[in-house]
Amino acid sequence: MARGDTYPAGRRRVIREPRRWTGFRRAVGWVFVVVGSAMAVAHLIAHLASMRVVGTLDLLIGFPMAAILVLVGLLLIGLESAPPKSSRGPDRPVM
Repeated sequence: MARGDTYPAGRRRVIREPRRWTGFRRAVGWVFVVVGSAMAVAHLIAHLASMRVVGTLDLLIGFPMAAILVLVGLLLIGLESAPPKSSRGPDRPVM
C-alpha cells in the first residue's frame, strides 16, 4: 500500500473457491445416500428375517429416517448455486 491509501474497515473481500466446497458437498451427499440405503436394507432384512424388533415403532422410525438421509444426500449431490458458465448464453443473464 502506498502512503495515503486508505483501506475501508469492515469491507474486506473474501475470495472463496466454490469448486472446493462443491466437491466436499457432493462427497457428503454420497455418504448420506450410502448410509441411508444401507439403513433401509438393514431394516428390510431385519423385518423379513423375523428378528426381534420393536415392530411398529421401528417401522415408523427406521424407514422414514433412511428415506430422509437418501433425499438429503441427493439434494446435496444435485444442488448448484449457479449454472456453469458454459451453459449460459450471451442473451441469458446471471440471476
